[in-house]
Amino acid sequence: MKNQVYLLIIAVYALALSGCAENQTKVAEGAGIGGILGAVVGGVVGHQQKGDHAIGGALIGGALGAAAGGIAGSQIENKNATPRQVPVASRATPISQITMQQIVDWTQQGLSGDEIIARIRTTNSTYALTADDISYLRREGVSQRVIETMQTR
Repeated sequence: MKNQVYLLIIAVYALALSGCAENQTKVAEGAGIGGILGAVVGGVVGHQQKGDHAIGGALIGGALGAAAGGIAGSQIENKNATPRQVPVASRATPISQITMQQIVDWTQQGLSGDEIIARIRTTNSTYALTADDISYLRREGVSQRVIETMQTR
């Protein structure tokens, strides 16, 4: 009777593992191997106990072995997986924010208001001008159009 139980357990696990080879994953493979080994070890240990608990030992060992094997297979599968490519936003290298001092310097160097406005727009520079900032820009000769452009960004 005992030998028939062992053969039945081994046959069940062999049947579970006999699916199409191309559909097997490391998780299924690990669970199957772990289940078989666990059932055999559990059956042997259970048989050696008083009262001959071979069937219970085989069932418990098989379940624990299958769980441990599945976890191990999953870890192997994840380790061997190709990393997923995350797309990088396609944009040009960001251009630095233009400072108020740069605008003052360009104004004093004779750069036209249109050119300064174009640079502000090209770099997507933004400003939160205070009343003191606006006074400073006016004192330094920055045109009203440039100041208005800075205020709307």
